Amino acid sequence: MKDNNFLFDASALYKLLTVYKDYTDKIDYNYIYILDLTFYEIGNAIWKDYYLLKRITNFTETSEVIYEILKELNVIENLSLSFIEIIKIAIEKNLTYYDASYVYASKNFGSILVSEDKDLIEKGNAISVKEFIEKYLKNNN
Repeated sequence: MKDNNFLFDASALYKLLTVYKDYTDKIDYNYIYILDLTFYEIGNAIWKDYYLLKRITNFTETSEVIYEILKELNVIENLSLSFIEIIKIAIEKNLTYYDASYVYASKNFGSILVSEDKDLIEKGNAISVKEFIEKYLKNNN
């Protein structure tokens, strides 16, 4: 893992922190990046799981645990300065602007993109959380 940096989108990070939470203590967070918008997306996922889907019974506890991990991650900010480049990726790869921002950031920061989004896995060269665990955590710890 130490030879690679990883950019997690919100879908991957939320899955890692909820479904694969047993692996979170094996991660060196110095090598994990997120976009600043990931905080909003994770917050919305917690809200959805609590309020709509009823998968979370204590949103405060869940939020606190996740926030402690979010604070440890490297945050990439101000991608709005790369508006034109991100739009080009969105058009060329037929991705949403949101998804294209992750593709742009992973390319420009030399990170492996980790996502659960099928479009990002297919069109943005992302790997799934399961693949991240199998390739970079199970074999290297």
